[in-house]
Amino acid sequence: MTIHLITGSDPRLVSDKVSDITRELIKSMATDESRSTILETHDAGVVSSQEREDAIRRAISSAETMSLFGEERVVVIREISDATVAELANLVAYLEQPVDSTHLVLSASGKLAKSVSDALKRAGATVMATTPPARRQELVTWFLERFGESGLTLEPAAVNQIIDWLGEDQARLPGLIDVLVSTYGTSRKLSSDDVAAFMGEAGSVKPWDLTDAIDAGDSAKAIDMLHRMTRSGEYHPLQVMALLHTHFSKLMRLDGPELHSANDVLTLIGGKSEFQGKKYLSQYRRLGGAGISQAVQLLARADIDMRGGKDLGEELTMEILIARLSRMGASTKSNRPSNSGRTTSPKRR
Repeated sequence: MTIHLITGSDPRLVSDKVSDITRELIKSMATDESRSTILETHDAGVVSSQEREDAIRRAISSAETMSLFGEERVVVIREISDATVAELANLVAYLEQPVDSTHLVLSASGKLAKSVSDALKRAGATVMATTPPARRQELVTWFLERFGESGLTLEPAAVNQIIDWLGEDQARLPGLIDVLVSTYGTSRKLSSDDVAAFMGEAGSVKPWDLTDAIDAGDSAKAIDMLHRMTRSGEYHPLQVMALLHTHFSKLMRLDGPELHSANDVLTLIGGKSEFQGKKYLSQYRRLGGAGISQAVQLLARADIDMRGGKDLGEELTMEILIARLSRMGASTKSNRPSNSGRTTSPKRR
């Protein structure tokens, strides 16, 4: 008897992992039975409360009943996080005394109630998280593990190329892996050229990929990040505008107070990451009060243009704005004098 809980923020990655676990469980069974006789799948993510309760009740009934054709069976309940505590009462009761001949596979794309989490823990459930890590080094490891599970070996440059291409859309990775395995097999190491032919439109990216490129003065990369955010459907141009307004508003808050460290910055802009504090402090020193004021004026002008001020179209308006902001990041120098690491406020006119 095994109990598996697959979690994650992207339902596609969760669903793909459920399929993998289910396939491995069936493969491990010493039986000649067909898949249909030992596997039952139920969906707790349906809209109606009654339908959810009925699905869970049927699933638990199956889990408690020994297969007529063999010793083991697999019961899957998808998206239990969509169900209420009351609807999951049968599942919680079952977890107090699971049946030895049943492998139970559960999935959740959202947060579980404490009573359900506690019941799973007492039952010894194996929890598998599918959400990719945020830090680059950990993300590389996560990708290597996914490739390793499929038997693929890739050169480091190819791995980084795929990570950059997918961006935030890592749910497309299983499909890419299937194509690579079908095309090349698993006997040789794949290069960047091998994988490039199978890369379609790039996936979305994180908001700070855009602002980091702007702050670094890299217009080409910043515009590429803009396209990936908007063309993937993840962000509307007005949402990108709001992100940029938030970014430069935080920089505006630094114009005036004396700043001695990253912690001083975090006190003004909020947040707990020292790394973020250092980034904002560094960028403020580069732009200075005048540069930030100019950036805010560019944002205001573009916002008017986006709302009908000019007939340029949303994408072109955003491209012009991103290019101008990036050019400032590349050329504007700090107008703040520095004395022993102390940042002081420029004189106001």
